[in-house]
Amino acid sequence: MNDSLQHLLHAVEPEFPSLGALPTPQNLPEDLRRDSSQENHNDDNSSSHATASRKRPAPRGTAAYPRKRANKACQVCRARRTKCDNKKPSCSFCEKVGAKCITSPTDLSSFDPASLAILEKLDRLEQLIRTKPGEEELNRAAALEQETSPIEYGSPVSNLSYGPDFSMVTIETVLSWPVFRNRFDSRLDLKALLNRSDPSAAHGRSLAVDPGPFVENLDLGGCNRLLDSFLERVHIANPILDVPLVRRFVHQACVSGIGWDTPSCLVLLLCALGSIAEAFQGRYEAKSILARTSPAFVLANSYFEAAEKRMGCLMHKGGVLEAQCFFYAGVYLMTLQQPMKAWRFFVQAAATSQGFDFPRKPLSPEAMTSPEARRERASQESMYWTCLKSELEVRIELSLPGFGLQDLSYPTSFPSPPSEHLEQGAARAWYYYLAEIALRRLANRILHHLFRNQEEGRFFRIKQMVDSTAAFESQAADWMASLPQMFSLATPEKDDDMLKFVLRGHLLDCYEWMYFPFMAETINHGQRDPSVDEYARKGLQMSVDRIRKNQPGFNHRHHGTWLMLRSCTRSALILLAASHSREAQDLMPEGWQEAVKSAMDMLRFWEEEVSDARDRLHIITELMGGDTRGPPYSSS
Repeated sequence: MNDSLQHLLHAVEPEFPSLGALPTPQNLPEDLRRDSSQENHNDDNSSSHATASRKRPAPRGTAAYPRKRANKACQVCRARRTKCDNKKPSCSFCEKVGAKCITSPTDLSSFDPASLAILEKLDRLEQLIRTKPGEEELNRAAALEQETSPIEYGSPVSNLSYGPDFSMVTIETVLSWPVFRNRFDSRLDLKALLNRSDPSAAHGRSLAVDPGPFVENLDLGGCNRLLDSFLERVHIANPILDVPLVRRFVHQACVSGIGWDTPSCLVLLLCALGSIAEAFQGRYEAKSILARTSPAFVLANSYFEAAEKRMGCLMHKGGVLEAQCFFYAGVYLMTLQQPMKAWRFFVQAAATSQGFDFPRKPLSPEAMTSPEARRERASQESMYWTCLKSELEVRIELSLPGFGLQDLSYPTSFPSPPSEHLEQGAARAWYYYLAEIALRRLANRILHHLFRNQEEGRFFRIKQMVDSTAAFESQAADWMASLPQMFSLATPEKDDDMLKFVLRGHLLDCYEWMYFPFMAETINHGQRDPSVDEYARKGLQMSVDRIRKNQPGFNHRHHGTWLMLRSCTRSALILLAASHSREAQDLMPEGWQEAVKSAMDMLRFWEEEVSDARDRLHIITELMGGDTRGPPYSSS
């Protein structure tokens, strides 16, 4: 393993704290600082000292008012009848599952008058710290309504929170920006767009394909050709399979017939993907829809339908092969531009991978000496990472809840290669895989940073975000420097193969997310400052660069195509938003109109197959037509 990869694997990844002005002991009155400091110390150590008790002097009045232990458990822990550690603002269990932590009112009947007075003042102080200006009256009204509402004695209805909402960086958020004056509010429901049946019907074509031949027996020669196509064009992006083992599965299915077991299901899925896999920058049809009725797609549909019939058997086990089947079903549907259906399979694959020994159980010293055990652990690691990455990418664009997968942080370790001695082709695929994971981790840190520093879509501390953005730029530069020479992005873009093309696209994601707050605040709210202007200008230039650098892959069908359509469309809409804002006229980059027109050509190629692409094309066409519906937008 070369030095650059070692650096890539073991790079330090600092986390950035929120820039929010959180309450500190220095903000409190002098007589409460010591108690607040002690409370914070206890909160930080609650996980390791949950059962520890501290002896306190008996308060005055104890003899007159016998003290009883007050019930402090939150409603969730009380319902579960488990111990609550009373962490604030959310106990450990509620924080873990994403539930709203509501502490039941404490029984104060056994407290002496002095204690009651102190508790009342502390409650008032806590309320003042937690309540934002302008919210006090709203909270009073809510409290009054709660007092007059009838009490429900059934199971409490929890206001569940499924983790950070990263929809702030999607197309739909940009369309809802103030600069567009609510013009597109009726077209923000992405799921409704994706659920429209047969988007090609309006153009006189149909996505419906003939069932194709019933898959009963497999031809060994034909299956090997499809497997080679899969390995060459699909597997290189996610090298998670034990290739010799898969070839044995193919041979067995062809010789003995297709079974109803997991290996047969996997073989059928790989054949389906191999049938529709395309060469990068190869020959393309005039419209993407034309490929959907080709013999290759008809055959792929037959393989996939046969695999679907065998997926019931996958639910009875939770191994690596089962997770691979769910994952490749998602990859197939993403290749067909069906992200909602694909996401469901990615979730199932991720859920299956949660049952692996990795990352909770380390490999024992005895197992470390077993090549078979090491291969199994490597398969678990790579599958675990792949499921997290794929589910997360699609979920962010769909603005869906994360359920148990809402935490965007990855394990601290990287997946191990399946063998210490990889062939050149396998080694290249593995280097790419690790490089993409490292970049995904950087992207996750940027997204967390944006979420922590936004309030209802606004970035009020935008000037304070300058330093952290510079640090993220430095991390992106370190990532580029750590790449092996075979993936160096300093080479001409025209020479890129599929893997380098994808890496460039992911790097552009990181940069555009870094600069997103500066563009949003400048375009919509007129935030102008030399440092803010610098990053807003960089962001707009990055939008032009994204469209230009992705152009070689505009017509290429693969399982990341829909994500590319979304990111390039978002870039085009940001440029149009800036062009419609009086506040950003002097920041517009050269060539922005040509970039938007190029994105429109991309959407035209896919519009008959992808319903949201068709709708966004109409919006961009409207905005490019000069219909601003009034003078340029101004925040003043």
